[in-house]
Amino acid sequence: MNQRHVWAMARKEWLHMTRDPMTIFLLAIGPVLMLVLVAYSMATDVENVPTVIVDHDNSAVSTALEASLDDTVVLDVTGHADDQDDAESELERRDAKVIVIIEDGFEDQVTSLAGMNDMLTAGPRLRFIVDGTDPISAETAMEAVVEESERYITAQLQQTVDNEAENLDETTLAMYREQLENPVIIEAENRYNKDLKAVWDLVPALIAVVLVLPGMSISTVIARERSEGTLEALVATPISKHAILLGKTLPYVFVAMINVVLMYIVARLVFGVPFRGNLALYLALSSLYAFATLAVGLLFSILIRSIEAALWASMLFFLFPGMLLSGMFFPVEVFPFIVKLETLELPVVSGVLINRGMFLQGVGVRVLWWNILLLLVIAIEGFEIASRIFKKRIA
Repeated sequence: MNQRHVWAMARKEWLHMTRDPMTIFLLAIGPVLMLVLVAYSMATDVENVPTVIVDHDNSAVSTALEASLDDTVVLDVTGHADDQDDAESELERRDAKVIVIIEDGFEDQVTSLAGMNDMLTAGPRLRFIVDGTDPISAETAMEAVVEESERYITAQLQQTVDNEAENLDETTLAMYREQLENPVIIEAENRYNKDLKAVWDLVPALIAVVLVLPGMSISTVIARERSEGTLEALVATPISKHAILLGKTLPYVFVAMINVVLMYIVARLVFGVPFRGNLALYLALSSLYAFATLAVGLLFSILIRSIEAALWASMLFFLFPGMLLSGMFFPVEVFPFIVKLETLELPVVSGVLINRGMFLQGVGVRVLWWNILLLLVIAIEGFEIASRIFKKRIA
């Protein structure tokens, strides 16, 4: 084997790679980006879950319980509500993930022996409601709120028994102390996904994630025209740049909507996922989501000359963030601030939130307006930037 021939071929291939700066950028930076994405998404703990308190007791004991819950790493008491309906509105708007309801008479239950007896027979006057649309964070939040409440209540009951010890005979005192060894049972209610079925959470999110495939496909459309030598003929046609790009996009939108309908049917009939939203609105928002992903894919197609590099770029933008940063496995709220900012640029994040919200919560435009606005901005700006760059390339 001739060494000079090897080096000549290597030099030729290197020149071919570096002729397209985007290709060498993806080859050099792509693995680093993947490392950062995977590290941030997989090494994430559920913390600072927004929690709303409904305190009907308004006592020093209930206030101390609130402070105790707020001191945990998992929970973050973000506000108070006057009643359960107001608190559930915050749950629907995703301003809260956990509701703590302290009923009137809670202080009496933990500061007197009569109240202690009532608690042991009827249960504590304390209820929790947890957003079950994300089972992982729901289970973590539920464990934290129940565990901390049981610890606090047991400590209060212990103090109550100690204060009354001198007024009790040894048999009665021993009975109370034995009861304290048994944990106080507090139950939490899950909203939207009562049994925390993982498939109910996963399937709506997956619909949004797999719907990026048309966006990945369109990322090669201009590069393919260039490689087949038909780009010049396309440019020479008496058609405006917007008409060319929109015409390239619409067939992919049509295919994406066929996929949406088929995946909706599979989700309902095969996996038994409930759909509680407005179907016409869901289809409209799905088409907006498809157009946003396609606009970004079209931009990649114009920016990158190589078909292979365009596919790599679309995978780095759509597929890996779609799986890791979309909120499908971990809620976006637990990511570092800089990653949260980056998720604003990803259509799939809004797609996951819209799908989960419409399937499980039955929410509408009033709750989803922010995600709709983000998709509109991404779709319009992506298509407009692609049109301007395409104009410069054909000039």
